[in-house]
Parts: sequence; structure tokens; C-alpha cells
Amino acid sequence: MTNEVTRPLRAPRATKAVIDLSHNPIKIGARAMKISMRPLLPALVLSVAGFSMANNAQAGCGFVPSPLKPNAWSPSTQASPTLLSAYYRPAAQGQFLLTSDDGDSRDEPSIVGMWRFELVTGPTGAVVVDDGYAQWHSDGTEIQNSGLHAPITSNFCLGVWKQVGRNTYKLNHFPLAWDATGKTPANAIQLTQTVELTDENHMIGTFTLKVYLWTTPDSLTVTGPPVATVTGTLKATRVTIDSTVPGAQ
Repeated sequence: MTNEVTRPLRAPRATKAVIDLSHNPIKIGARAMKISMRPLLPALVLSVAGFSMANNAQAGCGFVPSPLKPNAWSPSTQASPTLLSAYYRPAAQGQFLLTSDDGDSRDEPSIVGMWRFELVTGPTGAVVVDDGYAQWHSDGTEIQNSGLHAPITSNFCLGVWKQVGRNTYKLNHFPLAWDATGKTPANAIQLTQTVELTDENHMIGTFTLKVYLWTTPDSLTVTGPPVATVTGTLKATRVTIDSTVPGAQ
């Protein structure tokens, strides 16, 4: 029986272990087994390189956020999230367009909604040009239901609006008027307004109404200057869920 003295083996470095194991056999019992580690070499090199790059990247950023402590967060100091309405308009250069009218001021009242309006003219504002209901939509369109014009002469008309300043808006509106029979076109009209919200539920402003001769329904094209131009002032009150018919008891 041969007495053997067992010496502790020193663990080689990882890279040397790969090289040694790829060339030198390992004795297990009485047999010699040769294990090639060459297929694992690229993976090991990449792992080491990746670990090194990760450490370098962390050091190079110059800022590593520390974990947020529970007592460091205060709901009262956090800005509340805000959603803005927008739609995508496909074109040569696609873009998102805001459909809300809040501009850069979140505390402004919104013109979007339903309004009871009145347009007047004359030195004392005694002549009513039109009155009725209007809706200003969040997509920049507008519709009016005129109470001064009979339905047979066309009492619904359409427009578009845009915010031009703080609480200030411009409207471009196009009524089409028919004669009393409702069978013959009479006038193509352009109504422009500049309005200001004095508070959440009231607006004031000025308007210009240009009347053109319109002779054929086959075309909206008119010729010549307007046959009449009317200017004046306007006021409107917001219609809410609690509104009633004006003058109702």
C-alpha cells in the first residue's frame, strides 16, 4: 500500500483555467479524460467584457439614482398628470394637433360647450341681427341654430374657431341663406367674430357680417363685393345642465 500525501491545490485564475484545461488532461481514477473548454471561451470573454462595460457605463454616467425612501415622497409636492386631447392629421408631414383650447394656461376657462348668444348692432345696440344657440366643439368646429331665421330659409350654419390669445378666440362662420320659399338661393354670408371669455360662463365680443349675392346652388362661388356689411357686438351665456328657457317661470 502506498501512502500518498495530499497537497491543497491552488485555484487557477479563470482565464488560465480555460487555457490549461484545453490542453492538459484531467486524471479521474485510472483513466485520463481530456476536456476541451474552447467552445466556452467566447462566451466567457463576452461575459467578462460585458461586466466590465457595465461597470464603466455606470461610472461614466456620473449619476446613479438612489432608492427613493417612502418618507421622501409627498403627494402634495408631486405635479398631477395632465392629459391633452389631440388628433393625428395625415399629410406630407404628419403631426399631432391639440384639440383643447387651454393653450399654455391650464387655469383658463374653456370656450368649448353650448352658448346662448345675441348679436346686436346700431348706436345703442337696439337692432338684433341674430340670436340663438351655438356649440363650440373641442376639435375647432362650431355650429349655430339661429332663432331669428325661419328653418325654410336655412337656420343652421357652420364655422371654425381658433384661440388667438388668453381667453380670446376668433370664429369664421359661413351661413347660407335661401329665399322665403326655401327653393331659391339668396345669399352667401361670412360672419367673423372676435370674442373674449370674461369668466367661465360669459363671453363678449365684436362681429362683422358680410352678405354676398348667391344665385345658384350648383356652386358656392360668388362674384363681386358684398352687397351689405354689418358690424356690431355680441354677448353669450353658457348653457349648463341647470339652464332653462330664457324667461321661463
